[in-house]
Amino acid sequence: MRLRRRPVRRTRVDQEAAGPPVVEEDRYIPPRRPPIPELWPWLLLLLLLVIGGLLAAYFLSRDNGNKKGASAVTVPAVVGLKQDEAVRRLNDRGLVPQLRSRPSKFPPQTVFAQDPGAGTQVDRGSRVSLSVSAAALTPVPNVVGAKTAAAVARLRAAGLRSQVTSVPAKAAAGVVVAQNPTAGTSVAKGSTVSLNVSKGQATVPDVVGQPAATAKTALRAAGLVPAEFKVPGAEPKGTVTAQKPLPNQRVPRSSKVRINVSTGAQGGGGTTTGATTSTTAQTVRVPNVVGLQQTAAQRRLHSAGLGAGVTYVASQQPSGQVVAERPAAGRQVRKGSKVQLSVSRGPNATTAVVPDVIGQDQQTATSTLQSAGFQVQTIIVPPTDPSQSGMVLDEQPSGGTRAPTGSTVTIYVGSS
Repeated sequence: MRLRRRPVRRTRVDQEAAGPPVVEEDRYIPPRRPPIPELWPWLLLLLLLVIGGLLAAYFLSRDNGNKKGASAVTVPAVVGLKQDEAVRRLNDRGLVPQLRSRPSKFPPQTVFAQDPGAGTQVDRGSRVSLSVSAAALTPVPNVVGAKTAAAVARLRAAGLRSQVTSVPAKAAAGVVVAQNPTAGTSVAKGSTVSLNVSKGQATVPDVVGQPAATAKTALRAAGLVPAEFKVPGAEPKGTVTAQKPLPNQRVPRSSKVRINVSTGAQGGGGTTTGATTSTTAQTVRVPNVVGLQQTAAQRRLHSAGLGAGVTYVASQQPSGQVVAERPAAGRQVRKGSKVQLSVSRGPNATTAVVPDVIGQDQQTATSTLQSAGFQVQTIIVPPTDPSQSGMVLDEQPSGGTRAPTGSTVTIYVGSS
């Protein structure tokens, strides 16, 4: 049996199609260099800084709103210009005008002086003072010697204001004793004139021997200021042992009067430096004058060796009737002391200011009071100084207070 041989398949390799054998080679690749820094951002930043500096310098060298720069400007000449035009020119230069209205011979609202002067180099924003001619001038009237109300009215009529200051003076209360500016001076309308007005004078009452409270009341009623000092003394505790100034002296109103008040301790009496004393003064009993008319009450007190102070008060009692007295009736007081009387003004009385006639002679004082619508009662008292003979040493009610029209003013006239 014949075996058959299986055919062997042969595969032909197409060498041409396969191509030459591939040979792999190793190739050298150098490392990458670091990137080169980019300069343009830094150049841009530098450019922005330069531009910012230029802008800052520009704004600092110019007028920025209301803020003035430091650059210098020349002050323009504005003397002779009207106020509005002068202000405009200064504002255009960046300067601040400061106006002062003063009297001058120039037309109203005209600049007649400037500081700094024209051509001066100053910083922008500097002040320039301008003196501008007042709109209208008026001479100051003479009001020295006039009463305050009349002086103020006279100044107001001249287009002026007034400022009143009370000062100690020998003139009657409310009288102008000095003025500033002086009379005849030309000033701008609306200016203020200072007036020194006399406080007036007051007669120091005798309060030695009185209780301290009573003495203080009497001094205040006379327009004076009590100053109390406690001192040892043989007198009862609370009694005035001395006073300074002396009784019946004329002093400016609101002056201080020192009173030495006993502490009740035995200490050598009431003698103190600078004050008069009266440890052996005669005492009298205060009479009852409530219900009497003012004039009758004053005469009764005078007959008892006492003085009287009068104050008008609101009351339904008839006008002129005494409704109270202080110290009270029956009290023992030093002879020569003043008893304060409260007198009814009446239910529907019209009042007027009592003229101050202290220091005048009797005839002049009587005429002055009668001209003001008052009746006059005269009481003669011994003067402390012979030169006061015939002069009014006190008046009640006191000058400057209000009393019913037609009522009686009592004047105490010195006579030896």
